[in-house]
Amino acid sequence: MKLVIVGASGGVGQQLVSLAAKQGHAVTAVVRSGSWAAPAGVETRVGSLTDVDFLAKAFEGHEVVLSGLGLRLKSIAPWAKPEVADFLSTSTPAIIAAMKRAKVERVIAVSAGGVGDTADKVPGAFRTFIRFSALRHAYAELEVMERLYRSSGLQVCLPRPTGLTDGPVTEQVKVCESFEGRATISRGDVAWWMLKEAVTPRFTGQAPMITVTGA
Repeated sequence: MKLVIVGASGGVGQQLVSLAAKQGHAVTAVVRSGSWAAPAGVETRVGSLTDVDFLAKAFEGHEVVLSGLGLRLKSIAPWAKPEVADFLSTSTPAIIAAMKRAKVERVIAVSAGGVGDTADKVPGAFRTFIRFSALRHAYAELEVMERLYRSSGLQVCLPRPTGLTDGPVTEQVKVCESFEGRATISRGDVAWWMLKEAVTPRFTGQAPMITVTGA
């Protein structure tokens, strides 16, 4: 498939690029900074993720947009602030407009377990952690992102993973109704699931909760 990956230099984004290339997809990686080196055979586009003209040109000819975008936080301490507080609020409308201009109809954008109507489906300790850490900024922006995609008219899938780790790809991802205990999933497994969904859509119009442990 012809896939374009935004947020390609982030944790999930890098896994998306690497796995997609290994699986033989034609990959274009869109990043905000030219300091990241893409794997061999991957085309890289560097530019602003709020620039509709730039994004539309990067998206042309692709079948699916996959997004690993999130807020950049230096730490999750309660007083920490995101690098750009409204990043998802401003980049998502540009991505949507660019997709429509480039006639790309499908987007799979990673969100997070506990966002929106899943707030009561994660352990209470985790809800408290989100509320009193810098993650509250990220979750507020993810809710905006989800709302914008849902109202876009595009074919949207918004996977909501549990706690992210840097572990290996296990391919043991479960879709579940709630998380329990120390539920975790590696960034590699999130990327693996998103690519599987890109090839064989099963959750279009949905925001499935995904995990490896704690289902």
